[in-house]
Amino acid sequence: MLTLDLLRYRIKEDEICARYVNPKNSKYRAIARDLIDIYGVHLNRTKGSLTSALADYEAADTSYHVTRGLAKLLEDRSEFTIQSPVEPEVLREKIFAYGSKRHPVVTKRDRLHRTTRPKVLGKIADEFSVAADEVMAGMYADLEENRILTGFEPPTVERLLDRYNVALTQAMLYRASEMTIRIYRNIPTKYRLVFQFIKFFKLMHVVSGNNADGYQIVLDGPASMFRLSQKYGIQMALFLPALLHCDRWWLDATIVMNRNDHLRFELNDEFGLQSHYRDPGEFDSELERHFATQFEKIDTEWTLERETDIIDLKDTVMIPDFAFVHPDGRRAIMEIVGFWTPDYLKKKLWKLKRAAMPNMIIAVSDRLNCSTEDFRDIPGEVLFFKTRIKPKEVLEKVEACAIVEKDRGHP
Repeated sequence: MLTLDLLRYRIKEDEICARYVNPKNSKYRAIARDLIDIYGVHLNRTKGSLTSALADYEAADTSYHVTRGLAKLLEDRSEFTIQSPVEPEVLREKIFAYGSKRHPVVTKRDRLHRTTRPKVLGKIADEFSVAADEVMAGMYADLEENRILTGFEPPTVERLLDRYNVALTQAMLYRASEMTIRIYRNIPTKYRLVFQFIKFFKLMHVVSGNNADGYQIVLDGPASMFRLSQKYGIQMALFLPALLHCDRWWLDATIVMNRNDHLRFELNDEFGLQSHYRDPGEFDSELERHFATQFEKIDTEWTLERETDIIDLKDTVMIPDFAFVHPDGRRAIMEIVGFWTPDYLKKKLWKLKRAAMPNMIIAVSDRLNCSTEDFRDIPGEVLFFKTRIKPKEVLEKVEACAIVEKDRGHP
């Protein structure tokens, strides 16, 4: 998400508007493409070198707010890791302890000073059976600038610019004291998604209406909180993409810029904001549709639900493809890993490890270049399939891992 210092807006009388970018604008498309390329080039390099390259690029750009905002969104979808053969803290402790006993440590040996830097590094290297240059590199590998960019899933230019516009709105809502939403003429699945996210993020709300006429929802904003307003603001921001899936909606919020300046912020479905959450109203593939159709034909007490679970991954959420519910209270979920790129697979494995759901079935296409070994550290059950997912094989996995509803770690 964007931080408040990256928020772009304009004020007219008592109204405030976010300064969105046009995803078709050639200038912004060029910036987005350049930033995606910079991140791609710095894969397996340090965060420090990436930061330096971004600063050089920004220096020649007058739209630095947009550039910084897009770069922040790319950082949020990147993974930086500490790469050292030994824990950096352990290396530092050993090096300083050894060096202090033989102080001073010099770069070149002479008659008075026998302990040199290479000697110290060599001694520590021998103790841990690693190379001396690995000791030097690993000594401060845990510093932010020395972490290595090991995971980056490049978005399309259009996707990044769409995400930027949504992120601007989310940043705006950090300062909301109250937000009123009207949703109407939507299919029940989309209403359900909105209420699931309101419940999941524990947003204080008052609801009136029904499926036929629509609903009015009044949410307390983070600016109305005495405590934990930052956490609550993030929760409200994470809720927004669920609303964007509705076909007809309108939002009116009160934004608190300072103690005496309360401004009105309006938004509706005609603004064209695109959600990065998956659409619950449609199947993502013919594979999912076929599985759901075939499941309905078999004789079982298990009930199939689609995208009804939300798993909190702190900076994002994961919504598994299906859930299986038994009358006795047991429940299991299933995530399908289909025909995607190696980068997608790497990101998916990372999300599954973070989710760590023991009652999850992971259905994996055997066309992907992976094996059961890749899922060794992920709880739950793994099922490989060829072209179709067979309901009876899935139910065997469901029976093996399902848990009672009250034991679930998420709503």
